[in-house]
Amino acid sequence: MKKCCPGFPIAFMIVFIIGAFLYYFYSFKSIAEIDFGKDVFYQTKGGEISLFEPKATKYQLCFYSSYIPKWEETLALKQNIPLLALDLYQQGEIQKHSVFNLKVSSEILLKLIHNFNLRDLPKCFIIAQNKENSMVYRYLRDDGIYKVLNFNKLGE
Repeated sequence: MKKCCPGFPIAFMIVFIIGAFLYYFYSFKSIAEIDFGKDVFYQTKGGEISLFEPKATKYQLCFYSSYIPKWEETLALKQNIPLLALDLYQQGEIQKHSVFNLKVSSEILLKLIHNFNLRDLPKCFIIAQNKENSMVYRYLRDDGIYKVLNFNKLGE
């Protein structure tokens, strides 16, 4: 007696493995997280360097390059959210009241570039404080497949 679909179990296993991989990959990459308790961020103001401790529930995190012409104009955003400015060359400094100029180690900078999937500059993200841990701030991606995965969380 002939089998109906001899390749069906193999095709099903391949589709299942690909689906599990994509779910695993995209579910963990859909949230970018910064833990200010583990990672050390320094803020500079007027030449003085101090440890940055977050106090607000939301921040606008902006990555920029001080070597791009008119970089100060690109970060002149009119929002009520405090701005965390992170220069990739760590030389620029914005002299405004609600701007925190951040400096980090190379290891943390590479981690942030990877987590926030930076491809071009300047780029800004709204990060919000986690309800369970006040030192953890999260950014939910809302583009492409991430919009589907984070649909319920985006409304919060």
